[in-house]
Amino acid sequence: MISFAGLWDEWKDRTSGETVKSCTMIITGPNAVVAEVHDRMPVVLEPGQFTPWLENEAGLEILTPAGDGVFERWPVSKRVNSSKASKDDETLTQRVDVDAPQLQV
Repeated sequence: MISFAGLWDEWKDRTSGETVKSCTMIITGPNAVVAEVHDRMPVVLEPGQFTPWLENEAGLEILTPAGDGVFERWPVSKRVNSSKASKDDETLTQRVDVDAPQLQV
């Protein structure tokens, strides 16, 4: 299981009087694995950081890139980007040979 650091708030819009619930993920620089494909990543909280984060006892010191062993990556079908692909299709995340032709949706 992976847990991401985030913030949430609930406030009243002064114009409409509507109660607005909002949230955001905390983003940091990439670790070595993610840096090969992107320049940032969500902050991943380790189990020992849950309570300090949720009880406002932790700060910037835990908003760091995940350890290099947290994520794995492998090539997957280009169909993963298709809105026509079934969300329940387990083959979308299976490793594919990048030199083989891709199946179309």
